[in-house]
Amino acid sequence: MRFLSLLVMVILLSGCASFDEPDFDKPLIPIVDKKESKPQEDKVWVEAKISRMWVNPKVDENGDLVEGHYKNVVLEQGHWVIKGN
Repeated sequence: MRFLSLLVMVILLSGCASFDEPDFDKPLIPIVDKKESKPQEDKVWVEAKISRMWVNPKVDENGDLVEGHYKNVVLEQGHWVIKGN
C-alpha cells in the first residue's frame, strides 16, 4: 500500500515539472549597460562592514574547555548619508 501511494504521488508530481529547451544565444546573466544604470542617489544608509573571526578552542584558567566560536568584528561603522543643500 505504501509503495502504491508513493507511485501515485510520483506520477501526479511528474506532470508539474516542465523543461524548456535552452536558448544558447541568450546569456544566462542579463548584461546591464553601466551608462544606463540609475545612480544610487536615494540610498541614505550605508551598511556597516563586518568580518567574522574564528577563535580557537582553549582551556581557560579554571581548567574549563571553551569551545571554538566566531566573533563578529566591525571594520567600519554603518552611517547615514544625508544629501541636500
